[in-house]
Amino acid sequence: MEYKKTYTKEEAIQHAEKFLAEVRKLEEQYSLSFNSDTGDVYLSFKKNHTGSDQWGHVKVGWEGDGTGLKVMSKKKTDKVAEALSKLSEEDKKVLGLK
Repeated sequence: MEYKKTYTKEEAIQHAEKFLAEVRKLEEQYSLSFNSDTGDVYLSFKKNHTGSDQWGHVKVGWEGDGTGLKVMSKKKTDKVAEALSKLSEEDKKVLGLK
């Protein structure tokens, strides 16, 4: 991202407070909330398929391809590749994958 303005520390704090106020409005508008733990950033939401107050989340991050911040979702092919990478060569052979 290219920064178009520069600020003093005090100005940056004021803008950060305004930014977070806008984020809170967006959280309310979309019924999602930004959260973070151990460096991961995610959006939390209440699940609607169970009838109870369970929470789910959608991971937010960077894919490393220069496209910036995005929702990180694994496709079936990603899950298959991840699972296969955990198998030893012998396991792959026994399963008929090699």
